[in-house]
Amino acid sequence: MKKYAGILLHISSLNNDSIGTLGIEAYKFVDFLEKSKQHLWQVLPLNPTSYGDSPYQSPCTFAFNPYFISLDELVKDGLLDSYDKTLLGKGIDYYKLFQNKVKILKKCYKNMFKVKREYEKFKNDNRSWLTDYAVFSLLKEKNNYKPWYEWKEFKKYNKNEINHFVNNNYSKVDEIRFIQFLFYKQWIKLKKYANKKGIKIIGDIPIYVAYDSVDCWKAPHIFELDKDLKPINVAGCPPDYFSSYGQLWGNPLYRWDYLKKTDYAWWVERIKEVAKTYDIIRIDHFRAFAGYFKIPYGKDPKDGKWVKGPGIELFNEINKHVKCEIIAENLGFLDDSVHKLLEETGYAGMNVMQFEFGPKEEFKHGYDYNNVLYTGTHDNENLLAWYKSLDKDTLAKVNKTCGLRSNSANPNLKLIDACMKQKCKYVIVPIQDYLGLTDARMNIPSELGGNWLYQMKYDDLSKKLINTVKKVTEENKRG
Repeated sequence: MKKYAGILLHISSLNNDSIGTLGIEAYKFVDFLEKSKQHLWQVLPLNPTSYGDSPYQSPCTFAFNPYFISLDELVKDGLLDSYDKTLLGKGIDYYKLFQNKVKILKKCYKNMFKVKREYEKFKNDNRSWLTDYAVFSLLKEKNNYKPWYEWKEFKKYNKNEINHFVNNNYSKVDEIRFIQFLFYKQWIKLKKYANKKGIKIIGDIPIYVAYDSVDCWKAPHIFELDKDLKPINVAGCPPDYFSSYGQLWGNPLYRWDYLKKTDYAWWVERIKEVAKTYDIIRIDHFRAFAGYFKIPYGKDPKDGKWVKGPGIELFNEINKHVKCEIIAENLGFLDDSVHKLLEETGYAGMNVMQFEFGPKEEFKHGYDYNNVLYTGTHDNENLLAWYKSLDKDTLAKVNKTCGLRSNSANPNLKLIDACMKQKCKYVIVPIQDYLGLTDARMNIPSELGGNWLYQMKYDDLSKKLINTVKKVTEENKRG
């Protein structure tokens, strides 16, 4: 059976003067993947971000992040005359991006006539969410970016009122819709380029939506909100590897009983849309479909409890309408219900190397073919930093299992090689782990601020790195 390897790198982390984009740096990365014999590129959610800049807390489940649009490509295409690069800041400066990038993108609207036919098709294909997202974005701006549940007008979604608002603000609403088109046009072009080179793109989707989102504003009845539109219960998890306190994410929970009556229509539509965007879908926090952790609004994780999820019924319904490959992020506290659901769906599960060396764990345990092994994810320490932080006993166990000595050079590469030797179908490695970095973590769960800032340097994708990645991949007969 064929085995494959890939690299985890979010669009934001591509090398650029500002945040990474879908421009030349993305194409160079695809070329790097091809030369180094990689067949998979995993990205984080591509949705817009809001306060905190997390791709896992988006104001819209269906929309795309305008920060990733390449302005240089728009200039080449004649859609943007020019722009001032200093307005975006150096590196990843979310404040300057928020202040200036969308303003620059709106200048493209005057040239909409050049792609009018394509744009009209995009609007028609995405009419279920596009206008609502544009209206929501404009209303946020008019309300000084307050959350929708604090608005004086339009707090309660009313289709007739929305249509009236669009008629009175058509050009401003259409500018926002057009920006979404610009992203999609660039993304599909990049995806086709990758696919022609034999590279599939794995896209990550969060299980939950943000409270301050179009999704909750438009359809509060599918979430656990009370008559005043305040959350009744919210998402999180009990104490675990990441946090001894537990995690309070704050996302509103789904009314699974209501969704069941609709044949899970909202979820079917969501997966349909995502399947247009990615080749493989990784669903974050899959275990919540078997059973999810419910925390009363305003309380701490210690006050939460486990509740039964929708189970296989949801996925049976999705499979009637969508054919796509799915990876289940089945990490955290797992019980028999999670294992059963994973088996019933037939989806590939996950293991993370850094979690496999506890007192009772064994690195080679449970890695069947239908599995994805990561050296680490966006939530983990860099592999080399993790290795250097190990206590004496765990270090000895890791060294023995992975064939390292106490003075081994480049231990990160030997750890990657140990992963590549497993029989699982996919091995995914964050680019930071190949580069041997120790201070380039993407995210620290439950900490607000200072996250989502890692960015490659211009000389990182060197011939030496290509040869290193290619060698470990070919020696382990992946691809």
